[in-house]
Order: sequence, then structure tokens, then C-alpha cells
Amino acid sequence: MGTRVWTGLVFLLWGVLGAKIAVAADLSLVPSINARTEFTSNLNYDFKNPISDFISTLAYATEYNYTTETSQLQGRLGLKGMHYFRESSADHVDQNYQINAKYQVAPRWNLSLRSAYITDSTLTEELTASGLIMSRTPRQSIGLGPAVAYNITERLRATVNYSFNKVNYQDPRFRNYTSQFVGLNLAFPLKNQKTVLHGKITGQETRYSSGSDLFRSLGINLGANHKFTENWEFNFLGGVNISFMNFNTQVQDFSQFPFFVTTTTARLQKTTVGPFVSLSTTRRWTNLSITGGYTRNQGGSAFGTVSDLNSFNLSGRYAFTERLLGTFLANYYFSTQISQTNELENAFLSFSPQLAYRVTEKLSTAAGYSFGMRNDISGGQSANAHIAWLMLTYSYPIHYQK
Repeated sequence: MGTRVWTGLVFLLWGVLGAKIAVAADLSLVPSINARTEFTSNLNYDFKNPISDFISTLAYATEYNYTTETSQLQGRLGLKGMHYFRESSADHVDQNYQINAKYQVAPRWNLSLRSAYITDSTLTEELTASGLIMSRTPRQSIGLGPAVAYNITERLRATVNYSFNKVNYQDPRFRNYTSQFVGLNLAFPLKNQKTVLHGKITGQETRYSSGSDLFRSLGINLGANHKFTENWEFNFLGGVNISFMNFNTQVQDFSQFPFFVTTTTARLQKTTVGPFVSLSTTRRWTNLSITGGYTRNQGGSAFGTVSDLNSFNLSGRYAFTERLLGTFLANYYFSTQISQTNELENAFLSFSPQLAYRVTEKLSTAAGYSFGMRNDISGGQSANAHIAWLMLTYSYPIHYQK
């Protein structure tokens, strides 16, 4: 079903933009093949029975960009096969298809559309949403996001955007859900040409397929983007989230204790008001660049809970030579599951350095290491994993200009 929907979207985009694309002046294609072998000491970050394994991955992808004076069509087509030497039942072929389109209707009006069809089995796919680690289970995701932008004045710009995302899991332990998001963003650049002010109102709903469980939120935020120099910029957005949740939960009745305790199912309805914070900064030097950020937000998850999530990230890259590049990425997630009467706290920490060497213009190789630690704070247990990999990538850029 998902494939048919996404295929229909492809023909719709070509139907709408076909006339404009036909006179496109610029086309670029970047096909690539990636081969990777990795070892992990704890396949699923299991607390009690860690399983080590070797994973062999072969991936093919093509990124494309087609541009005219008033329109753009770009995206990605990708396949990735993963083979586990010990746990071969986890073998999977990931698919990643994306189509994004932009069209300038008039000097002040712009339309855009983002779409994606993804099937994967990534271990950490839930981290950015809820701060939790989930097992390697196949997942199907369909996303669609149209947007309209209008220049109210020479400097004031308004954007209205909507996004739809439907996620299905093969593992029955995880709950399928549909999420919808709508937002209004106002952007106003100041005369100093270094600062852009933002005002944002958002609404979000996550509804789970089994039962009538749902999560809704209304966000009101203000912020700014500021360039201190050409090589140093800072972004901030902050405000308030008003959240409502409606979930089934289990309630224990101790009125007949110590003779017996009864457990019944009841609806948990709760409205909360909490802060939303998103800030990041990037600093660039001749050979070095560093980016850091922090986000605090609420959202639904595959576990049928609402997560109050704090996330920190730090990344950097250093060019030792024209051919040798070093990168690192560090993340920390702290989450509280707030849809249950007993709130559960979890944390996850990871650090990953990598060295990449460009053998030729089209061929490169890389070696890396990653350490991850999962901490169930409420349950008093933790698990960690050491991952090391070798990777070889061949790409063949193609450019055509009419």
C-alpha cells in the first residue's frame, strides 16, 4: 500500500512540474556505491544478554537535482542490504526514496513539497523522537509535507507548512502511529543583514492505530538567527508547549488489601505546559569546524508513550590534508516517559570519531569507532556497545547543463 501511494505521488509531481522541468537548464546526478563491514559488541544494547556480531552492508544510492529559473526537483533513491553473520534473521534491505520540489508561482509566492518513503531497521531510529533505544525491527515510514511561502513585504516572509507521517512496525511490541504537524513561521531580517527574527506557531497530533490513544500539542515560539562573523553563527528558538495526552493505563486498587489487589484499565488524560528550546551554534576556521546544539521538546513514540526529551549534540570536522579528513559526533539524550502514572527516565550517550581518506576524486575509504551507553535510570540498569567499521565508497558525479 505504501509503495503505491508513494508511486502515485511521483506521477503527481511530474504532472504538476513537468512543463517547467522540461525546459530545465541544469541537471546533476550523483550515483554512489558504498561497502561497509562493522563489528558490534552488543547488537541491541541488551542489558543482560549482549550479542556480538559482524555486519556486512552494501548500499547503492543516486542523488539528483534538476533546476530551472522558477522550479527545482531534487531527491534521493537508495537501497541498502544488511547481512548479520550470527543473527541472520535480522537481515534486511533498507529502502530510501525521496522527492522534493520547489516552484516559484509569482515573485512573492513560493510552493514546495517534501515526500519520502522509507523502510529500514535502524537500531537508533527512535532516539531523535523519544530518546529511547529500540531493537532492530523493520519499519515502514511514509512522509508528505507541502508548504506555501509569501513575502508580505520586502523583508517580512510568512510560511505555512503541513506534514503527514505514517509509521508501521513489524514487531508487535511497538505501536504503529500517524502524526500530523502544521506550522506558521514569520521571518524578519533586520537591516544589519546579520540577524533574522522568527515567530512560530505549531500544532501537532500523534494518533496510535490500536485504541484511541493520542497526543496533541500547541507550540508558541520566538527566536533569532544571528551571524557574529562570516564564520560564526548562532540559532535560537524558544517558547512554550501546551500538551494534551489521552492514553489507556493500568490502575491498581488496594481497597481489599491484603486479601487481593485488583488491576483495571482506565483512561489517563493529562494537560501539561512545558518549555520548548532549540539552540545551536557553528564556528568555522581554516581547517576546522564545530557545531553544537541543545533541544528540549515533547512528542510521541513507538512505545505508545509521550516523551519529554532533552538532547545535546556536538560535531566537528578537521581537514588534516586535502585528502585526509577527521570527523567526530557526540550525542546525549535524556528522556522521561510521561504518559504513565509512574514516569520512567532513560539516558543514552554516544561518541563516534572517524577518519576518511580520498584515494581519488571518485574513490574514498574510511575507518571509524563508536561507543554507546544506554542507561535505564528508573530500572537501575545499563548497557554499552563498542562498534568499529571499515568503509569504501565510490561515486560518479554527472552534470548536464542545457
